[in-house]
Amino acid sequence: MIKNRSKLHVSSIIVIGLLLSLAVGYIIYSMEEKAIKNSFENIVDNKMKSFYREILVNLETLYTLSILFNDNKTPSKEEFSKEAKKIIKRHNAIQALEWIPKVENKNRKEFEKEFFFTKQLPNKSMQRVEEKEFYFPVYYVEPYKNNEKALGFDLSSNPSRNQTIQAALKTKSPQITQAIELVQYNNKKGFLAFLPIFDKKEEIRGFVLGVFVIEDIFEKSVLNDQFSKDTSFKIFDHNSSKEEPIFTYNLENKNYKHITYKKDLPQMWSRQWNFEAIPNVNYIIQNRSIAFELSLIVGVLLTIIVSYKINRYHNQKLESIQQLKNKDDILYIQSRYATIGETLSNIEHQWRSPLSKLSSNVIAIQSELEFKGIPTKQKLLNFLDNMQNTLNYMGNLVDEFKNFHIQDKKKVLFLFRNTLDVALKLLEHDFIKLKVEVIRNKTDNMQLFGYQNEFSQVLINILSNSRDAFIERKISNPIIQIQTYTKESKKYIKIRDNAGGIEEEHIENIFEQFYSTKESSGIGLHLSKMIISEHMDGNIEVENCKFSLLSKRHKGTTFIIELPIVNLA
Repeated sequence: MIKNRSKLHVSSIIVIGLLLSLAVGYIIYSMEEKAIKNSFENIVDNKMKSFYREILVNLETLYTLSILFNDNKTPSKEEFSKEAKKIIKRHNAIQALEWIPKVENKNRKEFEKEFFFTKQLPNKSMQRVEEKEFYFPVYYVEPYKNNEKALGFDLSSNPSRNQTIQAALKTKSPQITQAIELVQYNNKKGFLAFLPIFDKKEEIRGFVLGVFVIEDIFEKSVLNDQFSKDTSFKIFDHNSSKEEPIFTYNLENKNYKHITYKKDLPQMWSRQWNFEAIPNVNYIIQNRSIAFELSLIVGVLLTIIVSYKINRYHNQKLESIQQLKNKDDILYIQSRYATIGETLSNIEHQWRSPLSKLSSNVIAIQSELEFKGIPTKQKLLNFLDNMQNTLNYMGNLVDEFKNFHIQDKKKVLFLFRNTLDVALKLLEHDFIKLKVEVIRNKTDNMQLFGYQNEFSQVLINILSNSRDAFIERKISNPIIQIQTYTKESKKYIKIRDNAGGIEEEHIENIFEQFYSTKESSGIGLHLSKMIISEHMDGNIEVENCKFSLLSKRHKGTTFIIELPIVNLA
């Protein structure tokens, strides 16, 4: 017996120790994960700000170039080229700077002295554009090399560029196109920025246009440390109908997908971009300490030490007993004595009152014999009946004790009020503390068929929910009303409270497994529905209600249990 207990104790300590070690390790792991996530997000925020500032710096160059067009002046090609070269030299993300004048059809020949106005066909070839009211051709371009074909290209002939032009004309504000592939720059993703130039009458003269490569801006502003190499980036355009990113970096990395950070950049010339960053596994490894592993090692070592000491203590105790007598005999005797002692202790507690009654009857007979002589037959029979009843009661107590731990998994007929008494008894302490008034029909004789202990658990779950709502909402005069009735061959049990009801968004899901509106496992009401529907062939529903009781109006929740009338004949 002692040896078995020793093994049980050691096994329990090992299990508990390992569970505690895992729990502590998990807490440390979660805290580190949160710290890494916060640090990662802060760094990404700084990278985003740097990226955004770099875009603004590049866009500002268009304003610098637009100074050439002040006072309704139009610079010569040489003047434009000279200033544009200075700007491009300082900003490597700018691939081209252009002047796009608005040309009326009547002035077309004047502008087509050196090149024709063209449009691009689906096969990428260029063709002279047909006549129309207005044109927006590329008239100046810097650098000229690799951009020869761009001269004369009518931007309004391209649907996406024309859309941006029209937006700029409508809002009289600068605009950015959606991301495009720049064929002349190895198909890198870029965008065009249109800065409108107006005359003194606020009529459009044309656009200063910049061609920017997203990758170059990203490399200059973001890719300046090891962090960037350990992170995958995506940039999305909210204004685009396409869901794919306009730029990606490091997607081939083995990403740590438990952390994904998304954030919007501030709006840029009517364009809204979104940043998404995911660290790779290498970044997580580098930033995670060995605290998790250490906690597990320390926990396991402590578990081993404690288990060893407990096991050693029990072994020493066992050895001392073996020195006195044969181990098996002593263990058997100890086991028997322990069982008898526990049994006698419980029976002794229950037998005190009936033993006192037996003693009173014996004393009464002795007094009768001593002072009055032999009692009459009738009086002696009364004494004997009382003693027999007392002995029967004591025997029943023994039977109850013997069957105390036996659980009979068999459906039986039972009274609802008795089961309700058990449930209320278990919650009595909380209900008294909260001053809950339970209104019920104590003379109710409704009989139910099923597993009584399971049905008791259903009642406890429902009443516990009411109790929790009373506590959470601080109900001053809590009330629970319990009603039973029979209708159309069905038995109904209605339990309602005045705790304010359940929010409509939750009420449809209240019986779902693991669904809870408070910090709990969320299985109580799911289990209740399963017991009623599967074990008792019934149904349980919940609804919010308003009702009058004790001369007051109340608002709360009603649980309705519907059960069939069972014919056992």
